[in-house]
Amino acid sequence: MPQSIFLGDITGFAALAFVGLSALMMAFRAKLLKPLGGVGPLRNAHVIVAVAAMASLALHIGILFNLPLTLPLDLGYAAFALGIVLWATGVGFLERNKDSFTLHGSLAVAVAALVIAHAASSGANFPYYVAVPALLTAGAIALVSGAYNLRKLRPRQG
Repeated sequence: MPQSIFLGDITGFAALAFVGLSALMMAFRAKLLKPLGGVGPLRNAHVIVAVAAMASLALHIGILFNLPLTLPLDLGYAAFALGIVLWATGVGFLERNKDSFTLHGSLAVAVAALVIAHAASSGANFPYYVAVPALLTAGAIALVSGAYNLRKLRPRQG
């Protein structure tokens, strides 16, 4: 196995791990507030993990950039582009735009789903018995999260 492919795989899986850790931090934020000492340290830790995720993803793309484009590559590049939008919504929330938090959560799930779809469809690292359940699970979570957050954004009638 060439060295660049090995390093590319490591950075790709590191990016996925950091995205997952960042999502877990937010999913369990209520339980993490006391051990971390409040909202400020939790927010700082979340930003640091998100920076590590984007740095790993940028390295992954830099190491494995390849032409011609294929569907698995397109999914990976789409995840990176959506990750940039994810960063913008996170910055928006830090700047006190409360509605961006809901969009930020949905986009985080969508980025993770695209990364899993990219890795699974490339066929290099996931056997089908792992790839198919991963794709189905990621897609289902993305759809449920999106529907839930869309419902929260609608103004209540009444």
